[in-house]
Amino acid sequence: MILQITPELYIKAAICLLRVGAIIFALPLYGETSVPLKVKLMLSIAISICIYGTLDPQWNPRFNEEIWSLAGIVLKEVFIGLTLGFVARLFFEGTIMAASLVGYQMGFGTANLLVPDAQIQASSFTAMHRIIVILIFFSLNLHHIFFQAMAESFAVIPAGAAIPNVSLAHLLIEGTAAIFSIALKLAAPILVALLFTMAALGLIARTVPQLNVFTMSFPISFFVGLFIYIATSPYLIQWLKTHFLESSKYLYLVIQGLMPT
Repeated sequence: MILQITPELYIKAAICLLRVGAIIFALPLYGETSVPLKVKLMLSIAISICIYGTLDPQWNPRFNEEIWSLAGIVLKEVFIGLTLGFVARLFFEGTIMAASLVGYQMGFGTANLLVPDAQIQASSFTAMHRIIVILIFFSLNLHHIFFQAMAESFAVIPAGAAIPNVSLAHLLIEGTAAIFSIALKLAAPILVALLFTMAALGLIARTVPQLNVFTMSFPISFFVGLFIYIATSPYLIQWLKTHFLESSKYLYLVIQGLMPT
């Protein structure tokens, strides 16, 4: 059976590539500025080819000959990609914020480094923690969550038919607010240890005024924080796995929030 190439097929493939490309460019890790543009484009094309073969025959954009109709479809597809990418970035923001809180309490806030792949300034402790989280993320194959959600969006959201509803706004607000609770949960062991350390140094400063406690606090805070971080690192892998798997539910809920009613 010979497949007839029609303008509708070209448009269908272009819309599929547009949604995949928007998602790839908005995703964390894959969409960072350090990733070459050619790599993003080739990855988008490769994923689009794989997804295109699984699309339902009825997955066709509905538009008339007016340019505004096609422009509306393009904007909706880009909106889908940016929304899913934003939610996926929330997975990492809580873990990075936790390292920033801990690093500041350990004394790393006085010197920041430029993280090239994220185009942000962060302490050396935050940069190290970010690399560890990324390595754990890929080693556990958790990046498959992104591709599964991407395929799910094509299964439930027709081309150019995304209609945001009220539940989507609540999900985005809830996911953004969860960054702070996640950061506190992850940073709690080190923050509590540093709190008791500062209290002990305060007692020492009262009993032995001759000691320069301010100068001593930097190395002590560093070693106490680093010791607790290393001691709790065996539990970090399972915690991150549970966190990412639970957070992936937001992706599917957001996809449902974009479904046409």
